[in-house]
Amino acid sequence: MNIPEEFGKYLLLKKLTEDPLGETFRAGRVGKEGMDQVVLLRVFNGKGVDGEKLWQKASSRAAVQQALKSPNIGSGADLGRVRSFPYAAYDYISGKNLSVLLAQANRHMSPMPADHALLVAERIALALAAAYETRVQDERIVHGFVVPQLVMISNEGETRLLGFEAAPGLRSLAGAGWQDAELRGYLSPETFEGVAPSRADDVFSLGSILYELLTGERLPPGNPESWASKIDMALLPNEGTAIPAPIADLLKKSLAARDQRIPDAVSWHKTLSKLMIDGHFSATTFNLAFFMHNLFRDEIERENQEIQAEKKLELPKKAPDPVIAPPPVETREVHAVRNDATLSGTRSQAASKKSNTGLWIGVAAALLAAIGIGGYLMMSGKPAPAVQPAATPAPQSVQAAPVPSGPTPEELQAQIQAMIEAQSKGVEDKIKNQYSDQIQKLQQQLEDSKRAAAEQERQAQTAARQPDRPAVQTVQDPPAPPPVETRQAAVPTPTPAPVVPAPVPEREPQRAEPAAQPAAPAPAPVRKTQVGDLVSAGPGVTSPKLSSRLDPRYPPSAQRLNKAAQVDIRVLVDENGRVADAQRAGAKAGFGFDEAALEAARRASFSPATKDGVRVKMWYTLRVAFQPGR
Repeated sequence: MNIPEEFGKYLLLKKLTEDPLGETFRAGRVGKEGMDQVVLLRVFNGKGVDGEKLWQKASSRAAVQQALKSPNIGSGADLGRVRSFPYAAYDYISGKNLSVLLAQANRHMSPMPADHALLVAERIALALAAAYETRVQDERIVHGFVVPQLVMISNEGETRLLGFEAAPGLRSLAGAGWQDAELRGYLSPETFEGVAPSRADDVFSLGSILYELLTGERLPPGNPESWASKIDMALLPNEGTAIPAPIADLLKKSLAARDQRIPDAVSWHKTLSKLMIDGHFSATTFNLAFFMHNLFRDEIERENQEIQAEKKLELPKKAPDPVIAPPPVETREVHAVRNDATLSGTRSQAASKKSNTGLWIGVAAALLAAIGIGGYLMMSGKPAPAVQPAATPAPQSVQAAPVPSGPTPEELQAQIQAMIEAQSKGVEDKIKNQYSDQIQKLQQQLEDSKRAAAEQERQAQTAARQPDRPAVQTVQDPPAPPPVETRQAAVPTPTPAPVVPAPVPEREPQRAEPAAQPAAPAPAPVRKTQVGDLVSAGPGVTSPKLSSRLDPRYPPSAQRLNKAAQVDIRVLVDENGRVADAQRAGAKAGFGFDEAALEAARRASFSPATKDGVRVKMWYTLRVAFQPGR
């Protein structure tokens, strides 16, 4: 794999999309110990985007990014600028933005079903409603620039809205003259008239996006009257029928003039949710995920392979630090000795001693490196090479500054680390071979013990048949398991069949000797818990806790039949408190209860599990109850 390009504190692993707003990357944030986090990096460097003006608006909105916590809003990880390019980073989302999804559906002549269209629009509205209920510095959060390029649809069918931190700046640029035909149809007419932002701006965007989701066509330029007639004539491409009247009416109220428009996204969401229930639309994230996989199957598989390869990616080595001259005090004194022959003998001797100190430090570093190499070779059974004495640096000219020779401390440290890793690998292979030999010997010992026990039993039976001769049987206590076996769990070797200790006949005591071979090295150090590890309940583990209201949608078919049910759902809660996977536990309830419970569980958010204070992944069981009349 090619070495990724650096962008500030990030490595750009792969460019995902490019659109009028800029570029989107899968990127890794680099820390002291390697790659800390993989993020979805949105760089606002599109054609005509004034990065300086955008940053003036966005730079103060880091608090907005941190305050927004909702399953339908991208989880903000960072907000910053590299050179003149503002960027926003989010927890990585495996999926496509809505613009890419709609384009792919058109290419494959596979229009989005109405159920999926309503679900996506409802989730965008839910994200806007959740943001509006959030306050930062006593102000409610409004988006103001909702376009498909800022809506992510994950491969699991989840919808997440991005761009709350950059939206006011983008709207300001649009009002000041920056326009793009690809974006214009999703933004309210007031956006380009320099009018102050309003909550109704997002409603227009919701109506425009829903129209395209339902019909597969973008909203044409026009005015509310022309849009109303266009909605009346529009057909659902999958069914070949007109848009249902209640939904058509919602679209008209969304695309009306500002004073006649639905006032805000909260009201819009309530209206659409009621229409979906009354119209018996069976919208589920599972079905949307299936639609995504049909459109992007090859790309999803390729992305999974790329992510696995990126986990093994060697980070680009930083350029070696420039050669550092000796400390200023020592340098000045050494130069004085070389340049001034009239200095007193006492001062010359002092300078010489300090200069020799640097030389001895270099010699000591070389000896340490040689000792490390010798130790590694002794452990691996190879002869150590002869250690060459460190060469005394030749005198330099009067004008030349002294340059230290030999490897730098950083290079020595890297060599020592490489030796330790190689030594560990060699020791591990050696231990594996020892254990394989030991297992074979113990298995042979077991067979011999069984044969000896059978022989002793036969002799005892023979002696019992001779009453004049008492039967004498020597029973030896089973030997304790050899020390090697007690350490076997600490080494990743194939697990052999259980070995049951058996009495060993006196004539073969030497067979126990292999167990007393040279002691195996100390067990490998216990791996410390890392962020994102998958754990189960145990000491030091705190289970995840539900932090959002579980709001399952009652299935219309079950509601009509007055059915009730309880469905247990196992959810995998990741280190960020989000649901990474959800599975039904137990028998199927039917009547749509299972799908509704899974959908509710996937929308839930949690306080993540911890182990020894470190955020980890953990499976957790939710019980979703459905009661008639809910």
